[in-house]
Amino acid sequence: MKQLTLILSLLLLVGLTGGCATNSTKEADVKVKPQAGTKIAVLTLDGNLAGQSADQARELDMVMQWMDRDIIKIMRQAGFEPVLIKEMQGYKPDMGKLLVIEVERFNAGNRAARAFVGYGAGAASLDLGYKLLDENGALLSEWRDGVGSSKGGTYCAQTLDRRALDKVTGLLNK
Repeated sequence: MKQLTLILSLLLLVGLTGGCATNSTKEADVKVKPQAGTKIAVLTLDGNLAGQSADQARELDMVMQWMDRDIIKIMRQAGFEPVLIKEMQGYKPDMGKLLVIEVERFNAGNRAARAFVGYGAGAASLDLGYKLLDENGALLSEWRDGVGSSKGGTYCAQTLDRRALDKVTGLLNK
């Protein structure tokens, strides 16, 4: 009986601390600020990943739409002047640097498992590739990042957006 109580207590603790993101980002949360008025264009390449079902593609599309709005919002809060573009042909050098975000892997997880089982069951995961280019198209930096969450794909996107903001801000302030 004591073992069962101990196991249930541990599962409850793990379930309460699950997830990978915070609820909101305020201006003060950004570690390093960019120079005021720094222009940046953001291009998100929709992840048409091989082997995805129609449901998985729809879930990824919802996460990407949410991520687009979130990255622009937090960049504005941090002091950037961001613009979202959907095609490389839409980029012009007067838009500033270009941040290209590409989905490398996405697992929507299982909402039912997250809702009814909890404890990390049905977790979502998102892996992204980033390229930061200057106004002439020269590569300034390239990196990959990924995260999983028992709270769903938008929590993964939120965490990755904040990490990307910190990385870009650090790179541009060198």
